[in-house]
Amino acid sequence: LPTERNRKYVFHSGTVRRALEEICERKVEDIRSKESGGEKEGKEDMLAILLKSDVVATSNDDQSQSQSKQTPNACRHGEMIEMLMTLFFAGYDTSSIGLSMAMYEVSEHPRIQSLCAEEARRAADHLVLDPTQWEDRLAYNWAVVMETLRLHPPVFTNCRNLVKDVELDEYTVPSGTRVYIPVVQIHTDERNFGKRAKEFLPERWVRWEEERKCWVKRDYAREEQESQQTRERGKQGFTQDPKYIPAANPNYLFSFSDGARNCVGKRLALQESTMLLSCILRDLTVQTREGYVLQKRKKFAMAPPTEMPLRFRRREWD
Repeated sequence: LPTERNRKYVFHSGTVRRALEEICERKVEDIRSKESGGEKEGKEDMLAILLKSDVVATSNDDQSQSQSKQTPNACRHGEMIEMLMTLFFAGYDTSSIGLSMAMYEVSEHPRIQSLCAEEARRAADHLVLDPTQWEDRLAYNWAVVMETLRLHPPVFTNCRNLVKDVELDEYTVPSGTRVYIPVVQIHTDERNFGKRAKEFLPERWVRWEEERKCWVKRDYAREEQESQQTRERGKQGFTQDPKYIPAANPNYLFSFSDGARNCVGKRLALQESTMLLSCILRDLTVQTREGYVLQKRKKFAMAPPTEMPLRFRRREWD
C-alpha cells in the first residue's frame, strides 16, 4: 500500500541499493585490474569473497573452464545485492543498538561491569596470540551480550509465512498463515527464563569454575537433567533457593530468529559485540547520568534512544 511509511521505505532502500551497486562495480573493476596486471591477491575482504562466490554460483554448465574463471558483473545478480543489503542492515543498526544497550546495562550494574573488565584484562595477552579463543576467554562478556539481546532485542518481533499446517497444542494453524513471533514476550516469560526473567543476570548463561579460575558457559540440557533427577529424588521435600538462577535455554532466544532462515550474521555479530565490549570495559569505566530513565523507541526494529548520556572515564588498575 502507498502509505507514507512504505513510500519512505521504498525511497531509502532504493538509495542503499544504488550505493551498493556502485560499490560492487568499483570492486569488480578493482578485481579485474589486479587479475589483468598479474598482481597477487592479499587478504580479501568480505565483499571480495562474496563476489567471487557469486562467480561460482552463477557460472553456467555449458561455459568453458576459461570462461567460468572470468569475473562477471556481479551487480546484475539480484541475490547478491539482497545479501549485501541484509548484511548492511543486520551488521550496522542492530549491532550498534545492541552495544548501546549493553553499555547502559553495565553502567547500571557496577558489579557486572567490574567482572567484564577483569575478564577482559586476563584474556588480553591470550587473544593477541590467538583471537579465535574469544568465546572461551571472554565467556562473561559474551554472557552480558546474550543477556542484553534477551532483554533488549534489536529486532523485537518477527514473522514467518507457514508453508504447511502446524500443530500447536490442540490448535491447527493452516498453511499460508502469517505467524508473528513476539520476541520480547518470549524472552521475559517466567516459563522460559524462570521467576527472575525480567532481571539482567548474565549468570544465567555462564558459571564460575573455581578450578580453572574462569567463567565457562552453562550447559542447559545437562543442568536441567540433573535438576529433574534431584526433584525426583526429593519428591515432596524438594525446595529451591529463590535466588537460584536457572541456566538459560538457548532455544528460547529469538534475537537472531531461528531455524534454517535465522540471521546469517549471528556469529559475526556476537563476536564483534563481545570483543568490542571487552576492549572498552578493560580500559574505561562507564556511568549513566543520575536520574536517567531509558526510553526505547520502536520502529521496524529497535531505534536508538533519543538520548543515552553515558560518561566514560579511564579505568584505574591497582
